[in-house]
Amino acid sequence: MKVSKFIFLIFLVSLTAGCMDTGSLKENIVTDEVNKLLPEGAVQENEFKAEETDLTGVGERVESITPRGIPEVPTYPKEKSGAVYPKEYRLLSQNFQRAIGSGEERVGEEVFNITGKTSGYNMEDACAVFNYVNRNWQYRYDKNAEFFFGASQTIDSGYVGDCDDYSIVMSALLKNMGFNTRVVTAYNESYGHAYPELYIGNDRDTAYRILDYISEKYPSARNIWYSERFLGEGQAKQYWLNFDWSGSNGYRHPGGEYFRGACIIYYPNGLIEF
Repeated sequence: MKVSKFIFLIFLVSLTAGCMDTGSLKENIVTDEVNKLLPEGAVQENEFKAEETDLTGVGERVESITPRGIPEVPTYPKEKSGAVYPKEYRLLSQNFQRAIGSGEERVGEEVFNITGKTSGYNMEDACAVFNYVNRNWQYRYDKNAEFFFGASQTIDSGYVGDCDDYSIVMSALLKNMGFNTRVVTAYNESYGHAYPELYIGNDRDTAYRILDYISEKYPSARNIWYSERFLGEGQAKQYWLNFDWSGSNGYRHPGGEYFRGACIIYYPNGLIEF
């Protein structure tokens, strides 16, 4: 069974510095341990290295590599739950939560429209949602940056909106399927941006095999970008896949290149990291 090589470029979340720094993983080895979320025998033991590799026109494709199931919702540090955040961050967090959680019935109908399923979702379905939303998205600049439309409103409008609206719709659809996301706002000297990330587990083997599935499903993808979240000494890392839209640097696959800038991260339970 042939598995394509690809680059894993990492954004490391630095809670002390309040930003994301780029880095590369020198050596990543997928072991024989098979996580329960993945199909047995999907991938043999392989070594993945951060080396320049052109994935365009990959010949043989891996068959039946689709991960089954959904990574469990990550654990958030209890000591953060009582933190007091600046008012502007709290307001933004509340607006994201409200917009993502509104119109759940309509969002569920749209998930069925896209996937033809009401349960049993996996990464193939998450990719189907990514493809559908990006294929139909029409960008519209929103002058009122502090107001967010509910996910169902944007769906009914024909997928018209800006990066905030996109992050909300994508998060709402994936949440309805049982996935977990977080919204990242990033700012540089020129402008700001918002994008969603998809949680792909706290087990490195699981995360890498999901990333390998993405690279096989999108053979034109030269790089798969994701981030790692460090919870503390002795605790498992969390892995998050960039789910930004195709308009970001022209990518049309999950794991496109990250927007560069100082970041603030908003979680579904109200936790904020910056």
